[in-house]
Amino acid sequence: MIQVYGRRFVFNWKVSLFALICLGVFINLGLWQVSREDEKRHFLAQQAERVSQPAIVANELPDEGELYGLPVVLSGRFDQQAVFLLDNRVLNGKVGFEVQQVFHDTSGQAFLVNRGFVQMGRTRQDPVDIPSVSEQPVSIKGYIYQRDNSNVAMQNGDIAESSYPVIVQHTDIVQFGNRQGTLLYPHVIRLLEGESGALPRYWPDTTMPPEKHRGYAIQWFTMAFAVTLAWLFFSVRQDDPTENM
Repeated sequence: MIQVYGRRFVFNWKVSLFALICLGVFINLGLWQVSREDEKRHFLAQQAERVSQPAIVANELPDEGELYGLPVVLSGRFDQQAVFLLDNRVLNGKVGFEVQQVFHDTSGQAFLVNRGFVQMGRTRQDPVDIPSVSEQPVSIKGYIYQRDNSNVAMQNGDIAESSYPVIVQHTDIVQFGNRQGTLLYPHVIRLLEGESGALPRYWPDTTMPPEKHRGYAIQWFTMAFAVTLAWLFFSVRQDDPTENM
């Protein structure tokens, strides 16, 4: 027991152990949020750098590597039939689909182009009103959307005999290519706003900005500080004068 200026420190191992565990957890969570903030800032900086690059034509596109956000320019025609509707999309409170349509480039390469959002009908059995695209050759701009599908829980099932437009639960480039009978470029091309065939969309580069991670980090560090104060409050006692009488 340590006594200073009429106060004494009383060690309570239960309180101290609880405080130590909470302190370690809160500090680690705060540091994790700080690291996530740094990762997000690095990612967004990379995105800004890629967007500023000149658009790449179809026959010069790489297949592998970090390609997300790489600007692309395609010249050719949209396939008027080959449409895959990505299910369970929401935009401005409305439920619907993202329209993914096959595009045949003049280079001979075929692409899956995400045009954006369309609202579902009154019921799932109602036909989906998909704005048409020109049958004439067009030049469109977009960027590569690269994602990891290894942890996708929902499967599409057998779509080989499904009529277009096909409603799917996730994007499977290989399966879509087999359904179409053609080899598709391995990554989706997201169409830029204002391009021919573009539809409404909400595609932020990240669902949580770096500033929010910083806010969470401050919260965790504040909780760690509060735990320290609470530990001191319960460990430091005021001397009772009657004890010395």
